[in-house]
Amino acid sequence: MLHRDLLSWTEASALPDNACVPALQPMTDGVVIIRAPEPGDAAVLVAGRDSVFHRFLGPGADEPRPTACIVVDDAIVGWVDFDVDRAWLEPGEVNVGYNVFASHRGKGYASRAVQLLLQHLALDTDHRVATLLIDPENEKSLALAARNGFAAHGDLDGNPYFKKALATHE
Repeated sequence: MLHRDLLSWTEASALPDNACVPALQPMTDGVVIIRAPEPGDAAVLVAGRDSVFHRFLGPGADEPRPTACIVVDDAIVGWVDFDVDRAWLEPGEVNVGYNVFASHRGKGYASRAVQLLLQHLALDTDHRVATLLIDPENEKSLALAARNGFAAHGDLDGNPYFKKALATHE
């Protein structure tokens, strides 16, 4: 297990110091690779922000450190992340977030990266449920939730809330 501070999926606040997760090893589905951020990646992630990012995720951190960068054809096309520092989360739950750069949206990369992150969480952590909290106007993320088998669990402050049990491989 590797002790490290992660930023929330909005990249706005650090997780508690006791947040221990195993090091993310690169994972691929044959199209998308998710891998831990490397030196220099933060600048690429900041440069990839656009009005859609800011609309749904806010300003973002100056030095983003998501769980993983999304890589396609040797280029970073976005990031995927999770956090446990949300008041609405129950024990064993994580909140998942992601962003794909504008020129790479609509190609399924976010869905693939979320699936890989869920696989990592199921195999390498004690977390058992992934959640998504989505702005009701974010149609692409609502579609991602449906494509990836997340079930609606009402809403929180007017935002649709979804959950999915993580598959175990015991």
